[in-house]
Amino acid sequence: MFVFNNLWLLLLVAFAVSFIITYGVIPVIISIAHSKGLVDKPNSRTSHTASIPTLGGLGIFIGFILSLALFTNFKVFPSLQYFMFAMIISFFLGMKDDVIALAPGKKFVGLLVAVSVLVVLGDVRITSFYGLLGIVGLPYWISVLFTIFTFLTIVNAVNLIDGINALCTSSSLISSTAFGIWFFLVGNEVSLQLTILIAALIGALLAFLRYNVTPARIFMGDTGSLLLGVILAFLAIEFIEINRTYEGPYKIITSPVVAMGFLALPLVDMLKVFVIRLYNRTSPFHPDKRHIHHLLLELGLNHTQATTVLSVVSILFILLSLVLQKLRAQTFGILILIIPLIITCIPNLLLRMKYNKT
Repeated sequence: MFVFNNLWLLLLVAFAVSFIITYGVIPVIISIAHSKGLVDKPNSRTSHTASIPTLGGLGIFIGFILSLALFTNFKVFPSLQYFMFAMIISFFLGMKDDVIALAPGKKFVGLLVAVSVLVVLGDVRITSFYGLLGIVGLPYWISVLFTIFTFLTIVNAVNLIDGINALCTSSSLISSTAFGIWFFLVGNEVSLQLTILIAALIGALLAFLRYNVTPARIFMGDTGSLLLGVILAFLAIEFIEINRTYEGPYKIITSPVVAMGFLALPLVDMLKVFVIRLYNRTSPFHPDKRHIHHLLLELGLNHTQATTVLSVVSILFILLSLVLQKLRAQTFGILILIIPLIITCIPNLLLRMKYNKT
């Protein structure tokens, strides 16, 4: 690890190294992907009309993990080594799926192993509900199982939101920035390591975004979305657990619900789509075009417009969670679920009105 006396300089360098590496390797990945036929061809489920490389997650991974290894201190935050293990496993699972389709069962088992190591050996766990549902402390094994479930849920939600140009990238940028600001303000040793991690992540995502905006030259694929899911779940759980012991001016008592608010867009969209599929008696994991970004395209928005709208909505969800966080845990939990759910149903209502008129 490099040592800097100035925190701002350390964050800037971690960001710059990640950005420069990712920005430099993406064109190489695009060239190799085209030459080897590693592209996503248009079909009935896709919203693009040309063959696009799907290995953008490789560029994000390279820039992020090299900056992370250079500038974070594993002695201060030992869980980072297990976090890197989980990242590497999720990266290779996504890479395998992008190059040669991986059976969903095998992907699930691989992710289960990755997050179980992080939760059990790294002791990255949700240990309290802060009074939500009347629950405070959690017994060890319930804590382990619930945390693994949380990891898998967030990873799946982030994976599903990756449906149009720049959406998953923008959503992850917004969520990670929100977590990063709070970690920076808290300022203890662990939270500062997480701030460095987020600076490296933002650098990689901004560099990738340059090639992912419309007209997209590359997609992140499962390589990127699984990786981002693991990272965002890790940040959410650390956000919850640091709040458990932190007693400073930025303490958030209902941190589990605020963490949900920071990730509300992918989580609520996944919940809504799963409920609709079950109502229609299909598997909740059966792919279709019922996600909110697909609905916005059907309403006539292009990729850039849909991503911009959903990015603004994601920011509003974060602000809403911060405004409401002093309410009682149960009340807050209900509101942070119901309000985003209502908002994400607006495109469904607009489409129904549109088709009723025609």
